[in-house]
Amino acid sequence: MRSLLVLIFVLSTSWVMAQSQVSTQVHDIDVGQNGDEQPLIYLSTGQVVSYSLGDKLVFDQLKDALKNKTWLFLTLNNQREIISVRLLNFPPSLFPSQKSHNSDEIFNPSILKDLDQAKSFFHEARIDAKEESQCFNRAHVWTYEWRTKKNLYASKAWLFFTRKFIRKHKFEWWFHVAPMVHVVHEGKVRERVMDIKYANSPIKLKHWTDIFMRDNADCPVVENYSDQALHPESVSCFLMKSSMYYYQPVDLEQLEITGLAKSRWLEGEVKQSYLEAFDVTL
Repeated sequence: MRSLLVLIFVLSTSWVMAQSQVSTQVHDIDVGQNGDEQPLIYLSTGQVVSYSLGDKLVFDQLKDALKNKTWLFLTLNNQREIISVRLLNFPPSLFPSQKSHNSDEIFNPSILKDLDQAKSFFHEARIDAKEESQCFNRAHVWTYEWRTKKNLYASKAWLFFTRKFIRKHKFEWWFHVAPMVHVVHEGKVRERVMDIKYANSPIKLKHWTDIFMRDNADCPVVENYSDQALHPESVSCFLMKSSMYYYQPVDLEQLEITGLAKSRWLEGEVKQSYLEAFDVTL
């Protein structure tokens, strides 16, 4: 009897550990080109998930959430499939305040004098991120601390994986973001990505994208968010660059729609990023 109870406990614990839960919005739905492909659900967190093809109720809930921009609480299994959906009646932010941490200003990235200085910033950054943290939260904390503690104005590099690439390689993310700095090297100002989670030092853009691209693809740099969103089958990836203030891809989308650049830290976003990425409450 004791052995049976132990077995039941182990099995139930494994089942729980195989699940993950996320509060999110639906960013997009990719139904495929052939009609018989598994629909892919792009979440605002950056994750790409799916659902049971036979579950029309779930699909209708997801389509409604996309249309109405509502928030959902999703439970996922270890195959990144949605196994339950619950509607949230309000954004799940614990810090809804959008009070500015500094006045609006024209953004000009800092120019570091050499690679040694860039490496110093890199190795002084926080490294204790939660295992399940999202890239945009980590990047926001790193750039915020460099600005407030070191007076470094950093940029951000955004890597968007196209539907073509995601389907071919069963990739689990539709975007990734990391800080980027400008540094003098060999007499010229160069760009170096500071991805503390996935690199050991500041690296070139191409070296950074190669970490994630299964086909070592060249990723065209685009100016507008729609440039990558409207060409999902043309290449494997796209790159965008922004100031440190842009928190999620929706900010890049709003820039194109409104023409208003984001030029300040928002208190709610800063607090949320600390909590979600490093379990730190400000």
